[in-house]
Amino acid sequence: MKIVSGRDMAEMDRWAIEERRIPELLLMENAGRAVAAAAWKHLNREQNQVLIVAGKGNNGGDGLVAARHLHQWGADVRLFLLCNPDEYQATARENWSFVESTDIRWYVLTDKNSFYPLKLCLETAVVAIDAMLGSGFQGSLTDNYLLAAEAMNKGKAWVIAVDIPSGVDPGTGQAAEEAVHARETVTFAYGKRGLYMYPGRFHAGQVRVVDISIPKEALERLERATEWVDADFVLPLLQQIPPDSHKGSYGHVLTVAGSLGMTGAAMLASRAVLRSGAGLVTTAVPDSLADCIDLAFTEGMTLALPEEKAGFLSAEAGKEILEIGKDKDVLLIGPGLARTDETVLILEEVLSSWTKPAVVDAGGLWALAQNKDIAVAAAGLLVLTPHPGELARLLDTTAEEIQKDRCAAVCKAAEEFAAIVVLKGASTLIADPAGNLYINSTGGPALATAGSGDVLAGALAALIARGLPPCDAAVLAVYLHGRAGDLLKEDKGSRGGLAGEVAEYLPLAMKELECL
Repeated sequence: MKIVSGRDMAEMDRWAIEERRIPELLLMENAGRAVAAAAWKHLNREQNQVLIVAGKGNNGGDGLVAARHLHQWGADVRLFLLCNPDEYQATARENWSFVESTDIRWYVLTDKNSFYPLKLCLETAVVAIDAMLGSGFQGSLTDNYLLAAEAMNKGKAWVIAVDIPSGVDPGTGQAAEEAVHARETVTFAYGKRGLYMYPGRFHAGQVRVVDISIPKEALERLERATEWVDADFVLPLLQQIPPDSHKGSYGHVLTVAGSLGMTGAAMLASRAVLRSGAGLVTTAVPDSLADCIDLAFTEGMTLALPEEKAGFLSAEAGKEILEIGKDKDVLLIGPGLARTDETVLILEEVLSSWTKPAVVDAGGLWALAQNKDIAVAAAGLLVLTPHPGELARLLDTTAEEIQKDRCAAVCKAAEEFAAIVVLKGASTLIADPAGNLYINSTGGPALATAGSGDVLAGALAALIARGLPPCDAAVLAVYLHGRAGDLLKEDKGSRGGLAGEVAEYLPLAMKELECL
């Protein structure tokens, strides 16, 4: 499913109206009627009161259309305006004239005292429709818009947002203080990014995308659209399994990982490689840790690398990694690697000569942040898997700034490092150097546990080894990893799950896709 920003949607609206000559009145009519239909599903003969809070822009105009249809269908409609009716402009003004000719009860919210009827209605209404602000919103809620949002959030009615909950930024998903908490959002033509990015995703509730007659060619006006990664999107990426296949058919991953006290990261990553369907994995660790890995991970092969001191790689390890990697399909480097000068030197030597895809995680990302020229000079395509703090180091900013606009940050990193970048977190993002962006639908609190990122890195490396193009592998791995977390949550709840258990659910996540 295609997702757009608020700015993109405004451009598509303009193109449809000005160049394709589709009347704005028709677009508003279709939008408002769709909102009315969503509200109508919650009503019955005994309980049919609906209140609508309408702003003065086109979002308010959509609300006016919804009010007219609901009134015509027999609902008890109460309309609350955040402006004087004479402030409506253009198409919204025309729709006000239609409402004015009916006997719909309407009120103007001018000051705190005028909010008393709204608060009373919110205690008795079945549905409350938020038609205050649309996909052009940025900043914060103020004055009567803030008071109205506060009242709706405290009320008992089922809240339906028109296009996007008021107070949610349509491009970033950032939410203003007291942004509306909708139970349902009816959005028009295409989903808006802010509805699928937290905290906006939390405020949106169930999202319904409805057609309002904007031609599909409108997407061609955009440089690119964002993709929503759900089961339907990733299903074509899941490869078929030939009946005559063998372990060599599914690729060999070289995992360079681990240090003293961090052998678990190496184990989790390599176990996830096999649980995600790769045929073979070799785990390369500091020499003194090799026996531990060899005994604990019987399904994989182990390589002992030169040490600077017990449990920490020496710079000499780079040559051995390149030598052993000649017949491997993909390199996974970083889980559990120590933050040392030697790690930086190893990455510089290995990535400058490694011509196949390489997945860089954890300690590897730290090393790249120390010398960003390593990424720029890499001989092969890199797939970087940072969390917000790691991406902040790579972009010389803070995690807080990254979180303010995750989409912009991940796209910037993908372009700057000519790499595929996976920005982990709620609604994990994947971006490629061409500017394509993907928002993942799966995952949740069950993944908020130590080692979860190592499992994702292993899954991603496995799918590349199996022959998927690296960007497709990243998209599918993120989906499967999130779905494995969802399945773990279904079985054991949101608390106390282990990253190793997430890895164990990866085959079930793939099986679920196969059964669609």
